[in-house]
This record gives sequence, C-alpha cells and structure tokens, in this order.
Amino acid sequence: MHLRHTGHSYLSLRTYLMENKKVKNATKTTELGITFKSDIEARVYKALLDNGIKANYEGMTFELSPRVRPSVPFFNRIKKVFGLDMKPIQPITYTPDFTFEYNGILVVIEVKGFENDVFPVKRNLFRKYLETFNKPVMFFEVRTKKELLEALTIIKMESPKVQKIRKLIPSLPEKDIPIGNKLLEARDWGELQNLVSSAIVKIEKANDKGSDKYTNIDIGSLYDLQAAIPDTEL
Repeated sequence: MHLRHTGHSYLSLRTYLMENKKVKNATKTTELGITFKSDIEARVYKALLDNGIKANYEGMTFELSPRVRPSVPFFNRIKKVFGLDMKPIQPITYTPDFTFEYNGILVVIEVKGFENDVFPVKRNLFRKYLETFNKPVMFFEVRTKKELLEALTIIKMESPKVQKIRKLIPSLPEKDIPIGNKLLEARDWGELQNLVSSAIVKIEKANDKGSDKYTNIDIGSLYDLQAAIPDTEL
C-alpha cells in the first residue's frame, strides 16, 4: 500500500465515486480561492482556520489496493456476448477531505454528507491501511461544525506519548481492552496502571502453573505499556 500526494493527474476511485453521487444535493462552493465540493466542506475549512489550523484540502491520496495485471481469465459480457477481459485492474485510492499535522500526529478528517453504499467498504480498507502506517495518525468523520469542534478537542488532548499507549492497549487480555480504551480516553492513568498491573500478575501466575490461557499475549508488550503510562497528566 502506498501514499501519494495528489495533483489529481489520474482518475482515482474517489473521483469515480464523486461523479456517481458521492454526496447527494451537494453544491460546489468557492471560498478563499478553493473550490469545495459542498458547502459543509467550506464551513469545516473555515472553522479549522478559525482554530489556527491550516489544513490541506484533498491534498493526500492513499493507495489502498495497487494496480494489478490479471492472469486469471475473467469473462465479462461485452456487446451482449461473453468476452475475455484482461485489462489491468485499476488501483483503489482514497483522498480524504482534509489532512494536517498536529503535535507530530497526522490528522485525517472526512466530511460526510449523505454517504453512498461504497464508502463503508473504503473506510474499512483505509482503517486497515492505517494499522500499518509509519507515523501517529488520527481519523475522524464529521458531519457538522459542532462535531468538528468536538474532534479538535480530542486532537488537542493527543500526543505521541498517548499514541504509544493507545497502540499498546490491544496487548491486554481481550476482555480488558475496552476498559483500557475507556480509561485512556478519560486519562485515568492510575486506574489504567492498575488494570495493566493486574493483567501482568494474572498472566504470570497462569504461566507459572503451566496454563496456556494467555499464550497469545506478549507479556513484554504489557511491560512496555506499564512503563509508558505516566504518573501524572501528559
């Protein structure tokens, strides 16, 4: 998977989708020298500026699936008869509405109006892509200016240290992961530390007894998580 800065020099799947009613009843709007595909996008952009953030509009394109030269015979109905179709399979790309960097974190914001039936698939592909991304990143979908302001509150509470903790939370036993995420969002470092310490004790006792209950857990990652949790507010 690849990341591209786009100059819109090629037809992406996103472009195709926008030509196929990406947002129903959307009206192009020009503000501050930028032509937005909908009025809500323009309002979100101005709200970002009002909060001191200069975001890029459709400035990054992510390649979710590469171009493929097929080798398996694919027969399609061409002019009312079946014919062999071996044309290259075009890449699937995604260009979010806004991207910017805040405190070392790449922030991706998608402004959604009336969602088409393809976007949920692309959203899942993009989320899987982000799991392999090589820097801290946050992804938001917003539908109103109010939701954007809520997103900005969350963004301003984030930091690379918090991102490190967030990435290690899935190292916990399965039933503790939702609790760990809630404690992280509340920034309740004391209770999060207790949760991790309790998990380590349980796993070590199980291992000493020769139990295979927690064999799928990397206890080393839990020690890393324990060390990453601060004693006071970040």
